Amino acid sequence: MVCSLNPYRYWDPYYYRRRRRKTEGGMNFFESVFSFVFGDGDPNQEIEEERWKLIGEYITSHGGVVTAEELAPYLDVPPIDGNKEDESYILPVLLRFDGCPEVNSKGNILYRFPSLQRSASTWFGNRKEYAGKRWKTWVGEATKFLQEKRWDFSKAGGKEKSLVIALGGLNLAGVIILGSMLKDIATIRGGFLSFVTDIFPLLQIYAASFFAIPLSRWFLIRKKNKEIDERNRARKQRALALEMPDPTVRQKIESARSMAERTVIGADRIIYSSEKDFAEQDYDAKEWERRYREVERSD
Repeated sequence: MVCSLNPYRYWDPYYYRRRRRKTEGGMNFFESVFSFVFGDGDPNQEIEEERWKLIGEYITSHGGVVTAEELAPYLDVPPIDGNKEDESYILPVLLRFDGCPEVNSKGNILYRFPSLQRSASTWFGNRKEYAGKRWKTWVGEATKFLQEKRWDFSKAGGKEKSLVIALGGLNLAGVIILGSMLKDIATIRGGFLSFVTDIFPLLQIYAASFFAIPLSRWFLIRKKNKEIDERNRARKQRALALEMPDPTVRQKIESARSMAERTVIGADRIIYSSEKDFAEQDYDAKEWERRYREVERSD
């Protein structure tokens, strides 16, 4: 007897998302069959949303001025090698958040994001925090690098997988037995037997694909997981490099913090803005120092 399963009942746009929520409570038999044959969907379906959220939070919390090295742990970057001048990986971030590169007096390339600087003004308006040093503590518990999840072959449990394999074996055995029976009575035509003979090739394809599809998926998943591990390893390497940066990177980060400190924090707490010449502003050096100390004491 050949057992069949119609997987189309699960092919809807939200199937994988719904089933991921049900995984903790276990799968029924039909879901286990679908999971074994077709998989459970992309585990990193929302990775881009998470990526941009982390990048946006990091830039905002550091005054809207950062270096490429600081954002590398959240992007798809190559491993650290001798070529440290290539910062092309930062381009998607510039396009996403309307950023622009700036070169300071020391020749360091820094990236300013005016829209996130304005967001920073609102975000920290009630916290009386000064751009730069104080903001580092705000992201102390944040994710240090973006980590992609590895693909699972199937989220079905061991017992469910055993039942699914048994079903596939039963299908395969049924097709083999049916094929031998049809050979013995090949001369007899007509009626139901003729119908079975006509659809027999489809039954063979179904029985073979029950194992061929998972096998091909297994090789594909191995390749994907290898690529994911390489990307995760490269991002982790970049994150570790920030914990003990070399003198060049340290100087760039200090320059970015310094540039962020010269940014307007809020209309009611203006200390100094790099957008205007200092002579155009109504605050002299003593007032700048007094208000900065005021903010320091309030923390």
